[in-house]
Amino acid sequence: MDLRAYTGFVAAAEAMNITLAAQRLNLTQSALSRQIKALEESLGVALFEKSGRNVRLTNAGQALFSRINAVLIADRTLRTFADDIANSQTGLLKIGFCSQLIERFLPEFLPAWRAQNPDIDIRIEDGGGPELAEKLRAGEVHLTVSAMPASPIALFESLRLGKLGFLAVATAAHLPASPRAVEIADLMALPILTLNRRHASREVFDAACRLLGAVPQVVLESSAPATLFAMAAGGNGVAVVPSSAQVQGRALVSRPIALRGTPIEFEIGAMWNSRAPLPLYGRRFVADLAAHMRQGETAALALNPRLIA
Repeated sequence: MDLRAYTGFVAAAEAMNITLAAQRLNLTQSALSRQIKALEESLGVALFEKSGRNVRLTNAGQALFSRINAVLIADRTLRTFADDIANSQTGLLKIGFCSQLIERFLPEFLPAWRAQNPDIDIRIEDGGGPELAEKLRAGEVHLTVSAMPASPIALFESLRLGKLGFLAVATAAHLPASPRAVEIADLMALPILTLNRRHASREVFDAACRLLGAVPQVVLESSAPATLFAMAAGGNGVAVVPSSAQVQGRALVSRPIALRGTPIEFEIGAMWNSRAPLPLYGRRFVADLAAHMRQGETAALALNPRLIA
């Protein structure tokens, strides 16, 4: 099994151009062409056919692509596992985190995890979901924790960590206090203060509005819930934030948001690039964080039974 030939095949299949694929692999075009020809002879099938100046996969190439790519992923995972053993579980883990999730879950979780894993250097970057996905794609972080994208992203593996809802936060003048959820339809006539589109949760709120067939009166978009709370406390409207946000201001009323009686929720999860497998300590971080967040969900439901759908 020649992994170099497999790597060359996958690169060419993705670029659909032998010259471009060779440049990405720091090979000459002729060297990559020889690798692909040798692989075709070994497998007994043609993998590519010409398409103008480019190439495209044959039916056999299309059928074999996912299997060959799986072999490369398995090899990288095996090497990562071996590195973990050789390095005694020491290393660096760079994590992109949604800022609201940092505020909600990391203050208690991170010190305890670091104490149990003193040889792992954790570095956190905050940002919104789409922004973090780009950092992950570029290799700037090893792992992201944020709202799950509406559609799976190719090359990314993911693990569900929990779910969040939405809160409407305002003064009593805009939002009467009540143990019940507020219908999103009742918010449409009010000025809305919301997170900007750097945050994946904003996509969920906008989608709920479209299902309702209504357009919210957005008067402020911000990257920081604290800014929205300050404006809400001043009577400027209703802040719409994920339920992970820590509500600030004693004069503010906070209520879950529902659509036709059902709480509006979205999933949060961890994502990493399947082509750069997480080391064992990275997977341990994800598993421990998931357990911590499940405990938080259980505690929240015990204190607020009205949040149960």
